[in-house]
Amino acid sequence: MKWATYNVWNENKGRGNRTLQILDEVCRTGADIIGLQEVTPDFYEKHLLRQVDYPYCVYGKYLDEEEGLAILSRYPFDFSFFLGTSKEYAYAAALHIILRVQGRRISFLNLHLPWDSARRKEEQILAIDRYLHEQAALADYSVMLGDFNGSLNSSVHRYLLGEQTIDGMEAKPYWYELSSAYAVLHGIPLKPTLDFIHNPRWERKNTTDIPYAADRIYVMDGIHSVVLKQVEQFGTEISPTTGLCASDHYGVMAYIEWKE
Repeated sequence: MKWATYNVWNENKGRGNRTLQILDEVCRTGADIIGLQEVTPDFYEKHLLRQVDYPYCVYGKYLDEEEGLAILSRYPFDFSFFLGTSKEYAYAAALHIILRVQGRRISFLNLHLPWDSARRKEEQILAIDRYLHEQAALADYSVMLGDFNGSLNSSVHRYLLGEQTIDGMEAKPYWYELSSAYAVLHGIPLKPTLDFIHNPRWERKNTTDIPYAADRIYVMDGIHSVVLKQVEQFGTEISPTTGLCASDHYGVMAYIEWKE
């Protein structure tokens, strides 16, 4: 299977008409399931539902914002829930589905953590992780992906890996992050997805921000595991028409096989 995540950079922001670029990148991945962030209702209804070949789709709008999360799937899902409507789960920008693939039940969550508050990031990841552990009994595999708005040095990442607590809580079972695992095991550098140096959205004017891997894919530790075949980026090409990449983020896709 192919799992992918992509922050499409709300098309009402920034310069240039990037609609076709975004759609091309989404289609070119060939992902079985893809989680998208910063999707406006208009873009979802007029373009994603009509111009990409995914028969099963779901959308949730961020609280008090004109954009949200979308999941596109080639497989039907039995259940969906948007945590952004729930006080119990910190109104987290997280969209969850459970689907069946080749007799396996997969819990798949797409998220977008806040960029402007470490405290809110921690509150939301605690709520999201608690929710996913509550749902874990319903699935053979649990996948969490999206824009984490933080680096591998963040408290969120260390918490998910079981390397620190937040407010006395711990992730148990913990999670594996696929991009960094693939890079280390294959002796290659981990590429940033928020690239302040090469992505023209930043106009090469940055002198302080360090590029980092903000967009990540995690799988929950457990008896049933997966074989990670490859991880790759997409959305890195610069259009001669717009002078931009399709987004200010690069996307990430992981190829996995089931471990029998």
